[in-house]
Amino acid sequence: MSMILRKNKSGNFLQISSLMLPVWGVTSVHDLFATESMEILNDYDVFKEFEDKGKLTTRVHLWPQLNGDLERVKHLRDTYQSDKLHVSGLKQFIDGVITARTAYLLEPYADQPDTQGETTYSPETLKKQVVDADKEGFSIRFHAIGDGAIRLALDAYEQAQKINGKRDSRHSVEHVEVIHPDDIHRFKELGVTVSMQPDHFAMSERGVYTERIGYEREKHVFAIHTLKETGANLAFGTDFPIDILNPLLQIYRAVTRIDSSGKNVSHPHERITLADALKAYTSGSAYGTFREHELGTLEVGKLADIAVLERNLFDIPVEEIQKTKVQLTIVDGNVVFDRTKSLIEK
Repeated sequence: MSMILRKNKSGNFLQISSLMLPVWGVTSVHDLFATESMEILNDYDVFKEFEDKGKLTTRVHLWPQLNGDLERVKHLRDTYQSDKLHVSGLKQFIDGVITARTAYLLEPYADQPDTQGETTYSPETLKKQVVDADKEGFSIRFHAIGDGAIRLALDAYEQAQKINGKRDSRHSVEHVEVIHPDDIHRFKELGVTVSMQPDHFAMSERGVYTERIGYEREKHVFAIHTLKETGANLAFGTDFPIDILNPLLQIYRAVTRIDSSGKNVSHPHERITLADALKAYTSGSAYGTFREHELGTLEVGKLADIAVLERNLFDIPVEEIQKTKVQLTIVDGNVVFDRTKSLIEK
């Protein structure tokens, strides 16, 4: 998630979080650094103003840029450490996307053998930044889609362990779209979270994907079940605004593996159970940001962040999951969305 609040032309804040997130039952988000050109989106002071006024209806976990400027991010970490607004770690891109052939692969693209994509920074630079940030206690998230980028992320985390010592860092790899089989077990071994967005495999036509990387590598695309079975922490998200905000669509994709055509099933052996999908979207994400002791499950003593659905997902056909509506959203014990009242107001 990259954007929640914005100013309009009149200088007034648009309460996108108040208008959108509770409607979908979203009580917490990760505001990940986007790109250099989108740096303006990191309006932490705007979030703080909403928090100070008691109008922040969603917990926002901030992930500023990993760029070597540790003094800046240490200051941000000291500044934002409340229950509602919290610097959780640092984020950076390693590569791009498969469809544009900018994802970094171990071997050249099948349909364009003169390229294998590229990294945003040199491997040496990325590894040094990880080691330095890890030494300061930061958790790190890398956007890594190609098998080359995923391996580089894991190599960087492994090097940090060797130099700084092993600790409960909970580093993460975002997307994990095309993975080499040799790297599947490394997530569990290194304690790295697998952070995925199941609807992404439905956003690209499978034929185009196969053309880009070839049949053999396409076998290891979005290997959700395989990665989960290793015992690694699995966390789901929406990648909003790249994808739509509805978490139930992501859960539907993970359970069915049905693409956007509504007919084709992509690698059915990689489907996971509804229980596992819900766990990835709740406790898996809470664990990834060190908040499993207060978020992610309904237990005595935890924060009262609750989404109530109109139907029991375990009692309906799977095709109805993505159509299910949120009836009530509660954050910190306060009702921030009530569909019944919304309908009456309309």
